Amino acid sequence: MPGANSTKAPSFNGETSELLEFFELFEDLADACTLTPAEKCKTIVRYVDIQTKRFWVTLTGYESKDFDVFKTSILAQYSGAAKGQRYTIRDLERIVISNADNDISTETELLQYYRQFRPVAHWLVANSKISTRERDRYFWQGLPAATRRAIDRRLELKNPTYSRTEATDFEEVLKAGRFVFSDDAFDADLNEPIATRIRTIREGRTTRPKAPILWDSEEEEERKEVRKEVQTKRVAFTTPPSPPAVAKTTIDEVEALARKMHGLDIGDVAYSGCY
Repeated sequence: MPGANSTKAPSFNGETSELLEFFELFEDLADACTLTPAEKCKTIVRYVDIQTKRFWVTLTGYESKDFDVFKTSILAQYSGAAKGQRYTIRDLERIVISNADNDISTETELLQYYRQFRPVAHWLVANSKISTRERDRYFWQGLPAATRRAIDRRLELKNPTYSRTEATDFEEVLKAGRFVFSDDAFDADLNEPIATRIRTIREGRTTRPKAPILWDSEEEEERKEVRKEVQTKRVAFTTPPSPPAVAKTTIDEVEALARKMHGLDIGDVAYSGCY
């Protein structure tokens, strides 16, 4: 038997859902090593932690070295352990939602989803948690929309009586999907030389800049004729001439005469002379 720390050794981490699988692995190894029931009782407690070991050795069957009784006693201490791995509908929904958001475009990717889905769905159906009809609907919803359309066309071609009123059995969906996305298809390899060359040419066309529009001489002349010529004119307004300035000497004489008249009476002879 492998050592407790060996990568080939069975181990139990305390999870009830994994206990039955732990026993299955242990018994396979024990039978391969031809251990007796007494040796099985003594050996199995080496693959659990010390606290679990101290508990197990107190159970019925250990001291009597009856492995079948000892195994039954252990399983009885863990509720639901006899049923093995337990799943919930929520577990299935997580798988469905996760894969619906991914891109499934190859057979390998489709099988990865199937391997995740099947164990959970199988347990839920076997334990009457969901019906087979619900199982098929869940599987279909886990496929991306583009994947569903491709598989749907294949199912319709394959089965003349195909109906969309009910979800197809998920195994039939898998079969159709493996055909559509087969990894052995001649065009499945994205690095295939011809496909690569065509893809490169197409990408080059989409990124090539557009050529400028060229006009011939006649078209250019016609375009020139229809153009409207816009002319601008500058208009200047003349400023009216200023009145001629009065000579300074004349102004001085008038001011002196006004001062003289200001000091005379209107009856004076000199006033009339100034006037």
